[in-house]
This record gives sequence, structure tokens and C-alpha cells, in this order.
Amino acid sequence: MKPDTMKSSSSNGNGAPRVRIRNILVPVDCSDCSLAGLQYAIEFAKKVAARLIVLHVVDLGPQLMTEGCGVYHLSPYKEAAGRVSKPQMRAFLRRVNFGSVPFETSAIAGFCPDGICRAAEEQRIDLIIMSTHGRTGLKHVLIGSVAERVLRHAPCAVLVVPSHAPVRAVDVTKRRAFKAPRPAGTLTAA
Repeated sequence: MKPDTMKSSSSNGNGAPRVRIRNILVPVDCSDCSLAGLQYAIEFAKKVAARLIVLHVVDLGPQLMTEGCGVYHLSPYKEAAGRVSKPQMRAFLRRVNFGSVPFETSAIAGFCPDGICRAAEEQRIDLIIMSTHGRTGLKHVLIGSVAERVLRHAPCAVLVVPSHAPVRAVDVTKRRAFKAPRPAGTLTAA
């Protein structure tokens, strides 16, 4: 907890201090999944009277450097990515009604999880609210999870919002209804 941004105003009766959330970072990739996360963050911010910082990280992936053989100068790529991302971000934000919630936007280029965590630290963020694409299995292993990496390295609390709640609810119901066949020769209680 950062004492200068998350002030304890009183306790909640059981001795635990109440935490004041003032700045919420909402990473978006301009997809419908991140739109769901942003809409959740807007409602959350209304309830706690916080401001939002909507961040778009143009993912350049992990930048690998080789020793002596090929050092890459990435500034032109970052600048080009930034130029492309700004109109994309403006179009995305036109779909959103912030109401009375104060917000600002930011677009940077880099490796997504690192960019999100760095922005959270630099802007003294109290909470990150982000959605997840919900990849599982092999897709999760191969593509990875930005949300998972942010959870591991963020300098503040992180709230991950499932972006496909109706689809996930159906999946959970199917899993609960599925009864695995018993192996042959197992005994059951009568």
C-alpha cells in the first residue's frame, strides 16, 4: 500500500483500515473484451469517486537484444506504433459514456505487462482494473496472459474482470453438469 495515495480515513469496525481509491488504471487493447473491462471500471469509479486513466499499450512484444551481433534501435518502431494507436484509441473511446467520471487517456508502446506496471507506478495508481480475453489451455500457454503477468508484477491491487461473463457462465454450468465416468472396478457406496 502506498501511504501517500491510499489514505486510511477510518476503520470498518473490525479494526481494518478503509482504503481510499483515487486513481484507477484501465488498460485497453481496443477490443470488445477491454470495452467490457472499461465499462466495469466506469461503474466502479462512480461508486468510489475515483478518476480513470485509460491506457493503451501498443504491444511490441519482449524486445530481445543479442550481444554484439544485432542491437536494434526501437525508437522509430515505438513512434510509428504510437501514431497508429492514437486514432484507434479515439475511435474506441467514442463507444464509451464516462458520464461524470473524470478520465484521461494515455498510449505507449512496449511490452504490455511491463508498460502497464510501469504506468501504474509512475502515475501512482491505487487500483488496476482490466479485463481478460479468457484464453485457456494451449492458447493460454502459447499466447500467455497479460492479466496474469500484471497480477504478478503490479505495484498496486489488480481487479481482473471476465469479459465474456455469459459465455463463462455456460461453461461453468456445463462443467458442473459433466460427470466423469468411473473407472472400471471402482466401488460405490450404497
